[in-house]
Amino acid sequence: MTTSDRLKKAVDNIVFSILRGVSLGSDVIDEKIFKSEVDPALMLSFVKFAAEKMAETFGPTYKRLIIEYALKFESELLGERPPETIDDIEQLANYLLSRIEKHPKSYCALVYGMSKVDQLLQGGSGTARSVSASVLKKIFEDSGMLNQLIGSTANPYEALTKVEELLASIKANMPGEIVLQNLSNGNLRIIIRDCPYVDACKRMRSEGLWRPDGTPECYLLTRSTVIAEIITGKQYDYKVEELTPPERCSGYVHPI
Repeated sequence: MTTSDRLKKAVDNIVFSILRGVSLGSDVIDEKIFKSEVDPALMLSFVKFAAEKMAETFGPTYKRLIIEYALKFESELLGERPPETIDDIEQLANYLLSRIEKHPKSYCALVYGMSKVDQLLQGGSGTARSVSASVLKKIFEDSGMLNQLIGSTANPYEALTKVEELLASIKANMPGEIVLQNLSNGNLRIIIRDCPYVDACKRMRSEGLWRPDGTPECYLLTRSTVIAEIITGKQYDYKVEELTPPERCSGYVHPI
């Protein structure tokens, strides 16, 4: 490399650093961006697994209501009569799989069904902690996939970064674009673009399905909060900052 080339590279690095500082904002220390394409069949498999675990935990009434609400969601979206012979999660997943060509995000019907039942189980308790979050945490813990990272950091940004890098290495990270930002106050900001759950999110908001404390529900922020708790051993909650799916949503994960 010539002296001229080295000088040019040094100038480019300085410009990049300046622009990076401007674009990140004064409260952002660092950020990581993760992108992945949506695999509808794989997403359906993940969501089905979560629904089955929740049904095991809360019993047949929970399972029946998930199926009822999910079928209603999908039939109304497609404008067709739902099948009348579905009575378990496996059959429901097979039906949604058969509708992927018409509705690539058919797994959102199952996400909506779980979220709707979540609201019924929470009732008027006033807590922002969802039933789904508790079960999701148990799924992660029982799987053992995060064991090697537990206790490796006390910072939620570092915790999520490590997990997303791990999931990316096995091609299992969340679809869409996720931006993790380490904030100067110790909180974690998450920006979501092309959210894979947009269909379920829009339906939930149109029906006024909020958390009991009156703030918006977000599956991706719930997932991030659960992961941060497992890795750091601390308790966290989240707050939605911007809600304009699928273009851009954002929120904070903060200690409680």
